[in-house]
Amino acid sequence: MSNLLKGFENFVKSKLKNFVFQKRSKKNPQIIQSIQNELLNTKNILILRQDRIGDLLVSVPFVRTLREKFPQKRIGILLSHRNIVAKTCIQKYVDDIFVFPRNLFAKVDTILKIRNIGYELVIDLFDNPSFTSSIIIRAIKPKFSLGFDKENRNVYSFVVPLPNKMENHIVERIFHLLLPFGINPQNVNNELEYPLTKENPLPQKKSKRLGIVLAGSSKSKFWGIDNFAKLIELINSKYSFEIVLFGTSSYKNEISFFSHKQNIQIAPFTKDFDEFVSMVASCDFLITPDTSVVHLASAFKIPVLVFYTFVGEQYGMPWYPINTKFKAIVSKKDSYSDITPEFAFEKFAQLVEI
Repeated sequence: MSNLLKGFENFVKSKLKNFVFQKRSKKNPQIIQSIQNELLNTKNILILRQDRIGDLLVSVPFVRTLREKFPQKRIGILLSHRNIVAKTCIQKYVDDIFVFPRNLFAKVDTILKIRNIGYELVIDLFDNPSFTSSIIIRAIKPKFSLGFDKENRNVYSFVVPLPNKMENHIVERIFHLLLPFGINPQNVNNELEYPLTKENPLPQKKSKRLGIVLAGSSKSKFWGIDNFAKLIELINSKYSFEIVLFGTSSYKNEISFFSHKQNIQIAPFTKDFDEFVSMVASCDFLITPDTSVVHLASAFKIPVLVFYTFVGEQYGMPWYPINTKFKAIVSKKDSYSDITPEFAFEKFAQLVEI
């Protein structure tokens, strides 16, 4: 029975995708770069950010600015099952938080709840064409919709020219969606933030703390135990940091390698993202391949060494830290196999000396 339902769901998705991305569309969105009274006068706004944790973290300045501009408007945000864990970062700026579930029938229920509220304007923050956002907008049927001028432009009422992705940081890129509200992107406060709501379970630090995140969102972003061990050896040979290793329970075996090493603590595994944030915030330096931690480093002004993989110019510049000291290593591959511990240590030493 479950296979039958899955097959039906895939069939529906296929048909919907063809419908949304059809080449010929009756809808021709208006391109705008200045104040738009129709959007200013809407009573309520729904923001689409149903992707990963990092996508939500970089959106905080946008949501904060919108709330400051419209303190009386009802503002809602649609998240995903992946980034709802980080809702604390935007909770005080919105009235409604929805989760777009994985199950097709649960999706329909969520759409109906949103439609019942009657949001007049939907703002899609995605700067890449999103099939999901397109479906949501068509299903909600808002009076107006706003997004970047890109492949799925036909689903919007209004579009804003997409800034050059190689020249504009993701945080500041999405500020351009504030233009229709009379807000100059160059005047927007680009500070990231994350309220600390949970107690830090790590013991009180006795010296400066270096947090090392062992892996990113996929196995390809795991640098390897030997590489981390060598890097830590090099760091210990020159510095006297208290080192804390972070990782998910799926890397439990790899992390156990360091459990009896001198001067290394293993951060408790936790599914509570707010608790994880409290531990990260206690660090004085960070090393990470995980972009969500990159944005936490920005929020807490923690100097950070970041590993990136090159994904192509169509996706723009890597999501670098903002408003904090950093060094970045960009692999030319889809893994970190071309990054040596010696080179990583060299970059880290440069970071410490900044």
